[in-house]
Amino acid sequence: MRWDLRPWWFHPNITGIEAEQVLLTRGVHGSFLARPSKSNPGDFTLSVRRNNEVTHIKIQNSGDYYDLYGGEKFATLAELVQYYTEQQDLLRERNGHVIELKYPLNCKDPTSERWYHGHLSGRDAEKLLTEKGKAGSFLVRESQSKPGDFVLSVLTNEEKHDNVDRKTKVTHVMIRFQEGKYDVGGGERFDTLADLVDHYKKNPMVEKSGIVVHLKQVTKTQLGKYATKNILW
Repeated sequence: MRWDLRPWWFHPNITGIEAEQVLLTRGVHGSFLARPSKSNPGDFTLSVRRNNEVTHIKIQNSGDYYDLYGGEKFATLAELVQYYTEQQDLLRERNGHVIELKYPLNCKDPTSERWYHGHLSGRDAEKLLTEKGKAGSFLVRESQSKPGDFVLSVLTNEEKHDNVDRKTKVTHVMIRFQEGKYDVGGGERFDTLADLVDHYKKNPMVEKSGIVVHLKQVTKTQLGKYATKNILW
């Protein structure tokens, strides 16, 4: 499958030690990023998390092509990275062990919209929505189980029972990022997260249980440490 590797995986201002820190705190096995080489200016380094360690791979920039100091040559850094993500058995250590490139680790947030909460856990998302939101309140965050994808977390109403008011719960909808497009597992695909969210504001989703997932903008609330950038809508 061919997919669009956007420049989010390129981290222009970090050292090898910083690359290891970010991969070990935010990544999982197979997470990777590219960065400028500090030892050979003009070249690059591919840093890959492998279980609880990080492997660094040198990328040569000859001025005419990019390669791993041998092997296939590519016109751009993105083409080289894409090739080795698609050909998972080609990137190996000297001892023959495969180095897997699975999940590009974002350097920057894919959107500046205030409903985007980045590396927020599912548990923290539920707490924030339950304590500060109302039915229809939502946020988008990075997926922790599938790095590179995202999750739409929404405070929804459960079905009404007799004369009892509806109870609320948090529904999590996986947003896939494949081939440079975003979707929720079927139907329409979108160029940006903002386009996807705008679409489902106008066209509510329906869960298998029959619960309708509405996305509604609500009045700003005081969110303490979540204020400013991570304001909840």
